[in-house]
Amino acid sequence: MKIAFRADASVQIGTGHVMRCLTLATEMYRRGHTCCFVCRDLPGHLSQMIGDAGFDLSVLPAPAADFKADDNDPDHAAWAGVPWELDAEQTLAAAQDVDWLVVDHYAFDARWEAAARCQGAKLAAIDDLADRPHIADLLLDQNLGRRSSEYDDLLPQKAERLIGPNYALLRPEFAALREAALAGRAERGNKVKTVLVSMGGVDLENATGAVLNVIGAQSDLSITVVMGANAPSLDLVQAQAAACSGRVEVIVNTSDMAGLMTDADLAVGAAGGTSLERCALGLPSLVAVLAQNQVEAAAALSIAGAAIEIGSPQSSEFPARLADALKHTQVFGNLNTLSLAAASVTDGRGVARVADALEYPLGLRSVTMDDAVAIWHWRRALPISHFRTQATPSLREHLSWFLEALGDARRRFYVVGDPSIAHLRLDLDDTGHAAVSIILAPDARGKGFGLRLLSLLASSGRAEGLSALVAEVHSENTASISLFRACGYVETGLVDGFYGFKLTL
Repeated sequence: MKIAFRADASVQIGTGHVMRCLTLATEMYRRGHTCCFVCRDLPGHLSQMIGDAGFDLSVLPAPAADFKADDNDPDHAAWAGVPWELDAEQTLAAAQDVDWLVVDHYAFDARWEAAARCQGAKLAAIDDLADRPHIADLLLDQNLGRRSSEYDDLLPQKAERLIGPNYALLRPEFAALREAALAGRAERGNKVKTVLVSMGGVDLENATGAVLNVIGAQSDLSITVVMGANAPSLDLVQAQAAACSGRVEVIVNTSDMAGLMTDADLAVGAAGGTSLERCALGLPSLVAVLAQNQVEAAAALSIAGAAIEIGSPQSSEFPARLADALKHTQVFGNLNTLSLAAASVTDGRGVARVADALEYPLGLRSVTMDDAVAIWHWRRALPISHFRTQATPSLREHLSWFLEALGDARRRFYVVGDPSIAHLRLDLDDTGHAAVSIILAPDARGKGFGLRLLSLLASSGRAEGLSALVAEVHSENTASISLFRACGYVETGLVDGFYGFKLTL
């Protein structure tokens, strides 16, 4: 496949959009696909980094200084620097004959998406805000606390949704170092000795300086500061660090963020994409809010117990909040509690799951009698103990049941994929609930489709106006139990060897 990425980096936008697209592009390249980038020439762009990574790059012309977005454009439309119509035209010219167009840009909505992709291409939108319509075939929102239902009125019903930190676009080294990082924290105990400060690639309004004003004078801490080469405050921070008697090291454009996080006892950082990197390594964090789009992320991390929110570095309350949070982590047991909660947010393997979604789009269609025999064979290949009904039906019995079930107005039958990889079913009741059933084709098992299939069922349930989905899973089916938990289902009890699960829609 050929995949084009449309994302920008700048002093205003930051570097995160391009960085996570680079992570996904690197994984797709590793799998044998061709990737290219389309970026606008903005102050602080990352064109050299993209080229150094080995990807073709089309640089769109620098914008005019007097651009002003229309009132009906997205809230961040000014970030594009040009009208969306012009950007879409330029993107279309630069990204011809692609199989996927991946857009990661707050400035664009469904109008741009309709105009920018070439004929025959699928479109994937990466979003964090849920504040504008999309016409994407696939939508990724990796943020903790985001609910799929927030996109119900913003996406076509058939679009696949990858929602939550299970799909976070983290570089593979975070998953690779996860086990060692968690073991190291357990061995080192609850003492804070090393602190990692990372306030985003461009360090908005010298947030790093505000942090060092509070913790730089503490002689018992060894501090590592990570900054981008384009950060306007870099010289100021380096001078500030030099006055701290050698206890503060400033690293510019590090290539080993995962290693630095593994070695640190505590992080002070922005509530952006790096917050999920810290979670993957179980790194306790104090999170600052550097932009409006980080408010929800910081709150979600705090609610999950994975971090302590310390507010905006520009606030008069920031020094006291940071100092209090640091004291909290030095109370015995608190650091370990934060670490365990952070590690439960994501396992760091999201990029592989998103790459799978690009390679294997999951189209959903209603079943027909032509699917009945294949589904019978799939069911027979599963252990009998996984089903409430222990007897295996004959093919004749199955076909008779299937024909009757197709005419039942309270049942929804689906087949996923082309060729088919799964059978999904919703059995509706009179309370607004529906029982979930999934049967995977034998060749599709163990390949990570479960999260995506449950997400498709949740979308279908919401489209039906249901209030909840329920499921029963055999107590020995540990893989399915973990899957339902990961998808937000809550256990409702254990009856006759089967766990009950419920997902409120």
